[in-house]
Amino acid sequence: MLDEALYPGMAAASVVVQLDVLYVGLTALTLLHAVSKRGLISGAALVAYLAAHTALFEHVSLFLGGTHCHATSSLLPMVTPCSSINSVLFYVPWGYTSIEAARRLDLHWAAFPFAVGLLQIGFGAVYEMQGPWNGFWRWPDGDGVIASSSALKAWDGYPPILHEAKQQKEVATIVDGIFRVSHHAADALTDRLYGFPLLAPHFHFAFGFGWASGLLITGRVSSASPPSLIRFCVAGLAVFVLFLPPIWITRGLGDAASLPLSRSVPISLAVSAIPPLISCREISGLRTSSSASSPFGPDRLLFTISLIMHAFMLSFPWRAPTPPPPGLFSLVALTAAMHLAAQYVCCFVAGTGRRDAIKKEA
Repeated sequence: MLDEALYPGMAAASVVVQLDVLYVGLTALTLLHAVSKRGLISGAALVAYLAAHTALFEHVSLFLGGTHCHATSSLLPMVTPCSSINSVLFYVPWGYTSIEAARRLDLHWAAFPFAVGLLQIGFGAVYEMQGPWNGFWRWPDGDGVIASSSALKAWDGYPPILHEAKQQKEVATIVDGIFRVSHHAADALTDRLYGFPLLAPHFHFAFGFGWASGLLITGRVSSASPPSLIRFCVAGLAVFVLFLPPIWITRGLGDAASLPLSRSVPISLAVSAIPPLISCREISGLRTSSSASSPFGPDRLLFTISLIMHAFMLSFPWRAPTPPPPGLFSLVALTAAMHLAAQYVCCFVAGTGRRDAIKKEA
């Protein structure tokens, strides 16, 4: 187990343990929900796949993109010197709850990826925006250094391929225990607010958009039945590519209009809300179902997962060693409120008209 002091400026062990407990707990609740909806084997297999997929995605992101380095844990072993288990487990409830909530809306297929992306940014941005301030992880500094530690010397030259790309700094490099960002990642992470890169929360939207688009490759996604594990496997492979277009489009249009990310990202997210809002007329029950077995009852457990996440993140400033600026707390609180309102609609309001129609038919 790595010493917590290997990375100066990172969160103390007591803080990281809180993250460990939070994401182990949320992953356990996600497993419970998946099993209740899919059965023991299928539900457990899906959660296991999401965790394994995340470990691979984080590995690629950290050691090829060279984006960040997580604080070490005194409770759980690290996946790599910069990948904590809590950072991997975060992805499981994050992606699962967003897809499940959006699925309940029965949106038009073209609106579904936007809804999942927006729900993901609501769930995850409260964590993303507070991470750098509280030392949950480190982004590259002004010299491009992500981390410097003797623990990283064993990883010098990693990965043992892409030699030309490493020479050109097209991927991250580890030399003499110094982990440096790649050129393209450094450029993307330059514009920051309260210590976090403005494109980092937008990645949450893009990642959800990619997962949802990947699921649509194999058919429509609706409230009638959860997508199969095979469909998730296909989406997991596709997301490595499909999460990129929203980021490219936002950056490209921002550059074309000479807008900083502080403006282009909010504008992009606001525009992204239009397709779900147009399609959400189905929530009001204008389209009814004749199947009494349709899953239109309230989903309290799904909502509870998000509620616990926001309760932890909104209360964290009172436990943090260094209180956050009022602006950062306000941004986190606004994001949490908007996401909980959306999750409430998905978990308790969606399908109300169809439930009433089913009761009348019964």
